[in-house]
Amino acid sequence: MTTEKENKTKILINIYKPLIAILKYKLDSACLKRDAYLDKILRVEAICLKSEITTPNSDMAKNFITKNLKQLPLKPLNLLISTETVDLINSVCKEKNVPRDTFINRVLMLLIASDPLLHVLFFQVIRKSFYQNNLSEAENLSSWESNCREMISVALSYGDNSPRLNLNHLDNIEGFVTFTPSEIVRHVFIDEPGWTNFYSYAFEKDALQKLPKEYDYLKTDNILGFNTFMTDNDVKDKETLNHAINKTIELDKLLAFTKKEKSVRKQKSILEGEEK
Repeated sequence: MTTEKENKTKILINIYKPLIAILKYKLDSACLKRDAYLDKILRVEAICLKSEITTPNSDMAKNFITKNLKQLPLKPLNLLISTETVDLINSVCKEKNVPRDTFINRVLMLLIASDPLLHVLFFQVIRKSFYQNNLSEAENLSSWESNCREMISVALSYGDNSPRLNLNHLDNIEGFVTFTPSEIVRHVFIDEPGWTNFYSYAFEKDALQKLPKEYDYLKTDNILGFNTFMTDNDVKDKETLNHAINKTIELDKLLAFTKKEKSVRKQKSILEGEEK
């Protein structure tokens, strides 16, 4: 007889360090077992990944995404999840040519995301839909958050995969556990200009740098490694931009060096003159 334990297997993934600590805190507060919960979430999200990435990444795009993810401070993490979920993730990631670690990091990023984080990640869509020139940044953000509350309420009440509220509290908890985070994002943005879908949507490289100061722990200057899909043109544009930025940085360093060198020579000349 096959036991539940025999149907589970360990997988090793590399996760952006801040996500691990934040996820632990949030799961502990929610009284959820990490691996059991992620088993459910990753299985559903793998199915979404399969349907939303219609064209597989090229090898160039996959390698570019992997290279950018590896530039982050990563920490190995063992998950004990069902072989069914692992096989599904591996199969979909292979079919769509998506780095497995990228897919899982993207899901975890969304799991821990509060309003400010969602705001910077999806700012391109939010700006097109909710921002008005006659309003301040704070007023625009407040307008967006109010709209989100309304859309989430609709999603939870009438969405195709939404949990139905029951009189039994534990049934409600079970329903919410299986209602994945990307479902909420889809319901909020589904009809907005510039929105494609969650897994085809590309995060901006410096998105996390725009977070408020209290989110410094999560900030990094490059989250291109969290993108599950990029076109070859996207990759070429990013590489061209990176090359231009690096050339500027190198030129700035050279100018700073020569300026310092001249200053040192001038100071030395003055000292030698005083000695004479």
